[in-house]
Parts: sequence; C-alpha cells; structure tokens
Amino acid sequence: MSVFTGSVHRHLGFSCHGAIDVLRRFLDAYGEYMEFCQIQLNYLDWNFQDAKAKVELLNERKIPIWVMEPVRGGRLANLPEEAEKQLRELRPDEKTPAWAFRFLQSVPGVTMVLSGMTSLQQVKDNIDTFAEERPLSQQEFDTIVSIADGMVKGGVLPCTACHYCTSHCPMHLDIPRLLALYNEHIFTGGGFIAPMAIDALPDNKKPSACIACRSCEAVCPQQIKISQAMADFSHKLGLK
Repeated sequence: MSVFTGSVHRHLGFSCHGAIDVLRRFLDAYGEYMEFCQIQLNYLDWNFQDAKAKVELLNERKIPIWVMEPVRGGRLANLPEEAEKQLRELRPDEKTPAWAFRFLQSVPGVTMVLSGMTSLQQVKDNIDTFAEERPLSQQEFDTIVSIADGMVKGGVLPCTACHYCTSHCPMHLDIPRLLALYNEHIFTGGGFIAPMAIDALPDNKKPSACIACRSCEAVCPQQIKISQAMADFSHKLGLK
C-alpha cells in the first residue's frame, strides 16, 4: 500500500450517497478497462456512506481501490476522549490519526491512500505509520467501526432506507437518498458532497420539490419529520 499527497487526474471517484448503484452500472459497462477506482473510504464512512458495499463490489471485480479522505478532512485525527481511551487500551503506542491508516491497511483491495498533509510533522507521522503494515485485528476493527457509528448516531436522522415513503410520495422523490445526503450535510457542517450530489439532480428530484403533503411521514416507521428535513435542506443549499 502506498500513501500519496497531491492531485490525481483521470480517475473515477465515487463518494456520494446513493452512488453504489451508479458504480455498479458503470462497472458493468466499463469495469474491464479500469486500472483502479477512487472512492471516499475511512472507518467513519464504512457504514455512514456505505463504503463497505463499494469495497465489496470493487473486490468482486478485482479492481484496485485508491482512497481519498482517509482521515475525513482531519475529523478522525482528534476523537472524543472516551473513544481515544478505548483505542489506547488496545494499542498504547498508536497515535489517533494512525488508526485511520491502520483501518485502511485492513481493507482488502486498497493499494493507494491519498492523504492531504498541511505540515511537515504530518508528513513525518504518515511516513512513520506506513513504514510498516499493522492491520487491525477483528476486535480492533469492530471497535473502531463502533466508535464511528456512535459519532454519527446522535446527530443524524434515523432513516433505515426501508423505502416505504417513496411509494407514497406524489413527487416520486428518492427520499432515503435525500435524507442520507441531508445527514451528510448536517454531520459535516456543510462541505461539498451533498451540494454536488443535489446539483446533479433535475429540479423535480431535489428536496425543494417536496410539497410538504406529509404522505411519507404517515408511513415512516421511524416517525421522521421528512417534510421539515426537506425544507431545512433546501434552505441550507439555497434552493428555491
């Protein structure tokens, strides 16, 4: 596995929610010609953005994985104190940012890690980390994923993508995907992922197309206030 800092061109990146179906269709059409596929992959997004499914799909096709956002924009370099305590008990000598890279060393198919570095010390730390392979044990892997799941659980809407809502939406919106993007936008405090994904949708499929009829809310097992989420999402993105 290699670590690299800089820009990579002529790659295909899949980092948005709902991209698994797009990735599958693209691989069906062009997978045999691909030398690698770049995806957003880290232990926070293993479940949050379903990176696990993307990894499994690429491994099935034997396509090497290049990783972007390995430390989630620095968010995984500093964890809550209780989380860091758990990790120190497992590996007292491992620095917190290194856990993000050890996680990637444990994921089959990863051959390149693209890590943005803003200081000489970060460069030195990454060199020290990648000087040896120290993949996680199953217990360590499960612990780090559990920590990540706990980080996002309290601040996002509990959509399980059951799709009961979609059959009741008169506007035929892909509500689970929109809620997943809303969760991403809320959790990260903005960023480029959700705006980019929403911008790619036709106007009649964006959250602003919601007419607040609340038909979806009547059948939502999680009792999510979907119409409020769509209105808030539209406001945050400046949609009319």
